[in-house]
Amino acid sequence: MRIFIILLSILTLSQNGLALHKPLPFAQYILALDLYSQGDYYSSLKEFNNLKDEHPEQTRYVGNSYYWKGLCYYALKKYSQAEKQFNKVINYYPKSDYYVQSVYQLGKTKYSMKQYGPAIRIFSDFYRKYRRSDLRDNSLFWKGVCYYRMKDNKKALNDFYEVLKKFPLGNKDDAARYMILLIKGGSGQPEIIYQKVEVPADNKLGDLAELLRTKEAALKEKEAAVAAKEDTLKAKEDIINQAQEKLNVK
Repeated sequence: MRIFIILLSILTLSQNGLALHKPLPFAQYILALDLYSQGDYYSSLKEFNNLKDEHPEQTRYVGNSYYWKGLCYYALKKYSQAEKQFNKVINYYPKSDYYVQSVYQLGKTKYSMKQYGPAIRIFSDFYRKYRRSDLRDNSLFWKGVCYYRMKDNKKALNDFYEVLKKFPLGNKDDAARYMILLIKGGSGQPEIIYQKVEVPADNKLGDLAELLRTKEAALKEKEAAVAAKEDTLKAKEDIINQAQEKLNVK
């Protein structure tokens, strides 16, 4: 209720021409995030672009917006555009809240573009540099998938076994077991593959990469939704603080 009253007061002041000739950057950021979480990627892109054009001085929100624009383009399968957005974060916003995630997503984008060599280099660097990231096991897994797509099963298996050794309860343990069973025909090492993953018997799986991307996309959507909520809370706090200053609310 308190947030609603403050926002209503800001809107009233704006309509009366007493303050705020432009939309609040925080409010634009929240709107763009909400549109993304609803799957309205084109509208989300429009709001992020408006934020950049109208408030270029808001470097934190502008920098973060490039990451979310990258996710929008990725979801739309416009991988070249997604690549540009993630590179914007990496090259121009090293202090962005989403710098590390942008590096990882750049690797995923390269994979989706079937540029497996560059993707492997990105995932290898990510695995080496960002030891505290919760995406570290993901990067190792996708590096293995890249090798698999390049038909280098030996290197692929090394990566999948490494996922199970170092991240037995991680994000990609079941997926790594599946890949090992797929490559070895169910003859994997039992001391490592301690939980059998059922492989469909009809052998009509379609494109394995697409199957894995679908599962990964579902997981990333949940992660992005959590991140969006966190960003929304931060932005709302900023709105309240700015409103308190303008309305002299203590």
